[in-house]
Amino acid sequence: MGCTTTVDAQAPVQPEPEFKIRPPLASNPRAELLYQVLTAELAGKRDQLDVALANYRQAAAVTDDPKIVERAAMLALLVKDNSAALELAQRWQTVAPSNDQARQAMALALLRNGRVEEATDYLETVRRLAAVKDKQEGYATLASLLTQADDKQGVLRVMGQFRDRNARSAFAHYYFGLLAAASNERDQALAAMNLALARDPKMAPAHQLRVRLLLDQGKNDAAVTGLSQAVVALPGDRNLRMNYARLLVETNQLEKARRQFAALVSQNPKDTESLYALGLLAAEVRQFDLAESYFLDLVKRKVRLADAYYELGRIEEQRGAPAKAREWYGRIKGEERYLNAQMRMGVVMAKIEAIPAVTQHFDTLRRNNPQNGISLYLAESEALREANHHQAAFDTLDRALTVHPDDKDLRYARALAAERLDRLDVLEQDLRAILVADPKNGQALNALGYTLADRTDRHQEALGYIEQALALLPEDPAVLDSMGWVQYRLGNHLKSLEFLRRAYQKNPDAEIAGHLSEVLWVSGQRDEAKRVWRAASAKEPDSIQLRRLRERFGW
Repeated sequence: MGCTTTVDAQAPVQPEPEFKIRPPLASNPRAELLYQVLTAELAGKRDQLDVALANYRQAAAVTDDPKIVERAAMLALLVKDNSAALELAQRWQTVAPSNDQARQAMALALLRNGRVEEATDYLETVRRLAAVKDKQEGYATLASLLTQADDKQGVLRVMGQFRDRNARSAFAHYYFGLLAAASNERDQALAAMNLALARDPKMAPAHQLRVRLLLDQGKNDAAVTGLSQAVVALPGDRNLRMNYARLLVETNQLEKARRQFAALVSQNPKDTESLYALGLLAAEVRQFDLAESYFLDLVKRKVRLADAYYELGRIEEQRGAPAKAREWYGRIKGEERYLNAQMRMGVVMAKIEAIPAVTQHFDTLRRNNPQNGISLYLAESEALREANHHQAAFDTLDRALTVHPDDKDLRYARALAAERLDRLDVLEQDLRAILVADPKNGQALNALGYTLADRTDRHQEALGYIEQALALLPEDPAVLDSMGWVQYRLGNHLKSLEFLRRAYQKNPDAEIAGHLSEVLWVSGQRDEAKRVWRAASAKEPDSIQLRRLRERFGW
């Protein structure tokens, strides 16, 4: 009998599985860190800064990577989470103990948490290490850091400690003053600038800040003197000299300003800004040939062309050459000056063309510039007024008010146009309408009061309106002039002169000068009256008011 093999049907052979099942992997700390950082970055890009900070804070707690900890600390400072900022700044210090930015972050975090004394030690280290880089004994870096703290008075106290530690340092005083100015401690700031300049008279930023503080306090004469001294100490500093020249212009010291701008051009012949300023100053004192030469120089250099063309047009207008003025204005194409030039073009046209041509010119401008409709109506009426077309100017404003019936500027302008036509009824009606809508409109109160004082015998009523205007606009030269004039009409010559002198000091224009001259003359101060009149006539030789005074008094 042969041998046989029996297979057990109860235990089939299992095939090998295609994929072997393995136990789960252990968590990877590096992967978790990377996930937190990526989540934080994505949240930051979506402006979800709280989510970004939460993830960075977790990442910073488990890593020694200084870049990640830095990112976390800077974000906490940015969102002003003071508690997190201190925690993360401490962590940054731990992982990067010699990092300058880590020290700065620590100092700022301590300051924001009110731990000023602890911050001071870090700040001193920051200042000392920064001294080489900022070239200002480290005080520039120190002040920049302190300005990021919220407690301005606390910051000022800290900076005061550093100043007191090194009282001989001009930089210490300067940056203390800078922080004092930022905290609106103007007197402390000014005192600090004085001390800084006593230690270093050539510190240009201290000169500039000192002048700004003086101007803020209304001490214009002291500011001018200060800048004059600064220019002497630093003759080559362009910014100081430019600021000095501009301040001289603002204080009406035009000849001194001209010399400063000329010095700037001498120092740098390519200084077109100063060249332009010289042209403006020459035109202001009616030296038209000289002004023209400056502006033509700009044209030759092909710089500030729109400005130069515009000013050349203004010169020709004042020379009485409207056709030439029109030519210059016409050269301005698509520039910032374009619309203003077109308005002046309208003024020129009003003098040499018929009224319908002027109206058509402004109608075209209004169609092309609908957003400037009201200002263009006002410009048209002014152009017609300058050409002595007073009825046409009035009619223009009438038309404008049918389109813009509630506009106060148009109604105010029509009131003034009505006065020139002796339509005092319309003037009073328009000004009262403005005052119903706006009882504290100082200009309307002043215009109504002045007209009643000048053109009627209702002087006591006029005084009431002008007193209201003066309470609203106590330093406005037009209102001061009106008060002086109504006092004159009431027979109060001393009071009148007091107000007229103040008005003339603020704005020596022809009308105010005419009023002051007249009251001086009738008060017996005739030499001064003639001096004021002559000065005004030299500046505005075409003034009708000044001519009438000459005829009345035989000047």
